[in-house]
Amino acid sequence: MMLDTVAPYIGFWFQGAALTVILSVACFPISIVIGLFVAFASLSPAKVMARCGTAYMNLFRGLPEMMVIFIFFYGSNIALGKIGKLIGLQMPGANPTVAVLIALSLQFGAYAAVIFRDWMLVLSKGLIEAGYAIGMSRWQVSRRIVVSLVMRSATPALGNLFLVMLKISALASLIGVQELSRTTNIISGSIRDPLLGYSIAAILYLFISAVSGFVQHRFEARIQLSR
Repeated sequence: MMLDTVAPYIGFWFQGAALTVILSVACFPISIVIGLFVAFASLSPAKVMARCGTAYMNLFRGLPEMMVIFIFFYGSNIALGKIGKLIGLQMPGANPTVAVLIALSLQFGAYAAVIFRDWMLVLSKGLIEAGYAIGMSRWQVSRRIVVSLVMRSATPALGNLFLVMLKISALASLIGVQELSRTTNIISGSIRDPLLGYSIAAILYLFISAVSGFVQHRFEARIQLSR
């Protein structure tokens, strides 16, 4: 009986789960790039750049993810409306998925920046000095030595950050993105059994987390072997 109830909606659940994974996978590398740039900026000898990097980390770490999503989504709609008035055209509304992508990438970029900065602070200065001694430029030292070593050391923390991002992506449902949690909410209303609906969603979240954990473990093992 339970199978008959949920069977017509299985495809919708998988679509919601797929969007959750796609959203997280798209945000994560952008967050990594942002995090690296912000971490380097926060440790820059230039005081203005260092203060900007630190301010970025403090700003986005201090704001709730939900608020950042709302600011980017509704702010984008307001900005597009004003631009439309200026040019005399009817502008389309902001895409909720794009707004979430930008908001989460910027916020998790701040979290990644803290991880990278902490590892940069404990990085052996001798390795950096050795790079300069063999004629590397500052850019080459940063790319070939600092980034390479920091990425290896930070892999476990970054894996955990990705799992957090998977769960936080559920907030996208607040602005209409039909990821797993919003899809489950709709289905639960249709089958009139919220407990069953959210239990299935929980299983899907756990499956995604398990696969992510497996991939992270394999990646860490490969890094250990390459050392």
